[in-house]
Amino acid sequence: MRSFRLITLLTFCALLLNACSIYRVDVQQGNIVTAKELAALHPGMDEMQVRALLGSPLLHDPWHRHQWVYAYSFKPAYGSTESRKVLVLFDKEGKLIGVQRDVHGTQAPTAADAS
Repeated sequence: MRSFRLITLLTFCALLLNACSIYRVDVQQGNIVTAKELAALHPGMDEMQVRALLGSPLLHDPWHRHQWVYAYSFKPAYGSTESRKVLVLFDKEGKLIGVQRDVHGTQAPTAADAS
């Protein structure tokens, strides 16, 4: 009987100690741009149409007014940080001329990632 109580007490203490671990949260920052949204972009769209489709860009470069940067980073609680960047380019009239994905070796978002 005494050993049963001891085992029960040790089990209960082990469960309580397990609850004392540090809680870490996943940290998600920036714009999630899916492959479906990128596929909907086409040359000649104006800035308002692009903003309606992708949302507000994360960065406006003051030296390159016609470049919008959509950046995204995800830091899981336990693991390495994943970052993605999409660069949207406009001409001087504000018309879309190009989109660069995977800027600086990052991985572009996919439709599966957004769901």
